[in-house]
Amino acid sequence: MTSRTLAWLALAALSLTLALRLSDHMRSAELDTLEREQAAYQHVRETILQHYVREVEERKLFYAAMDGMASSLDPHSRFLPPEAYEALRTSTTGQFEGVGLELNPDVNLGLVVLTPLLGTPAFRGGVLPGDRILKIDGVPTEGLSREECSRRIRGPVDTQVRLALLHEGQTQPVEVTLTRAINEIKSVPAAELLGPDLVPPALRSGRAEPAARIGFVELGPFQQKTGTDLKAALARLDKEGMQALVLDLRQNPGGLLEAAEQVADLFLKDGLIVSVITRAAAGGQGPANVRYASGQGKYTDCPLAVLVDSQSASASEVVAGALQDRKRAVLVGDKTYGKFSVQDIFRVPMGAWSESALKLTIAHYKTPANPCVDGHGIVPDFTVPFTQEQLRGLFRSRLARHLKDNNPRPGQPSPPATGAGEGQEEPFVDLQLKKAVEVLLTQLQAR
Repeated sequence: MTSRTLAWLALAALSLTLALRLSDHMRSAELDTLEREQAAYQHVRETILQHYVREVEERKLFYAAMDGMASSLDPHSRFLPPEAYEALRTSTTGQFEGVGLELNPDVNLGLVVLTPLLGTPAFRGGVLPGDRILKIDGVPTEGLSREECSRRIRGPVDTQVRLALLHEGQTQPVEVTLTRAINEIKSVPAAELLGPDLVPPALRSGRAEPAARIGFVELGPFQQKTGTDLKAALARLDKEGMQALVLDLRQNPGGLLEAAEQVADLFLKDGLIVSVITRAAAGGQGPANVRYASGQGKYTDCPLAVLVDSQSASASEVVAGALQDRKRAVLVGDKTYGKFSVQDIFRVPMGAWSESALKLTIAHYKTPANPCVDGHGIVPDFTVPFTQEQLRGLFRSRLARHLKDNNPRPGQPSPPATGAGEGQEEPFVDLQLKKAVEVLLTQLQAR
């Protein structure tokens, strides 16, 4: 063996020794950090349990600590205790227990209703977007976390919860009593041809033509069955002679990314739908996960308008952004919510405490022609903003349709007033839908 070979072997051995020592040092530093964190957590926990003004449930304290760690990352990462995790798992199948409220804690207003889900006790009971929840079963919500408020609102089926609400623009709170139920959330709450009040006969060559056949489809939260149900609804409207379509994504909080891809795929001949950018891709260590149309969409030519508003979020924005960027549809309504992030669910075994989960942001997405800017919504092609009164009118019209379609029993609530003053009610005109129809009629006449 030559001296040069011996020198290289000695250098390699030295490098390996240094690497092992460095690795041991790093592991030791990590252990020291972990021990300090655990000691600090234990100290704070024991101090609270011994000295807080009221007795505290240990499990509740632990859940709050876990959620504090997750929620400090961004508004969409959360720790989900067993009950919340179970509710999330069942919601993606279209069935869950509860009253059907999407909540948002506002730093200035307190606990605010984002939207009541269609067909749920909250929806039927007259809860409206923008309502402030002041009390839950007589307990003020001020100072309570979103998770604590959600826990108080949830409960066994057929039990009741009392909510003190303040409708936006009103001065006197109202109290509603909601009965918790097993809720079946429709992925396609409405699919029909619009009537002559919205689609008047078109005048061509000086003579009246029959009214254009414009379809209208409203999508609920994106679930496992959304793509299949939408395809069936479109097939039925197609048989009825649909010439153009309005797709309503207003007040749609999103849901499964895969369902959004299936919806967009129905309307695109080919090309990009969405790019999912993970940490590795953002750091240049790998490509983005790009999703393309399958080329099997059946509704790639009919004129299409998509209705959006400030609560169209997440999966709704994937669909709206793809169709707008690819010049496949015109967007009508108001600027969308701006949730351009993807969350995944990581199971957290808790032994006797049952299974919990970590809902964690793992990626951002970008639409085909726009940068990935979380917090910035999509601006529609035709901006038609709604006032709070008009938004309530939209919910009132949806509730009236829901009660009509679901054979209401005696004693079911009447649609709530639009909120135009205390106790007053005005006819609702859906200006966003009217504008969408106007755009589609222009496109049909140009053909």
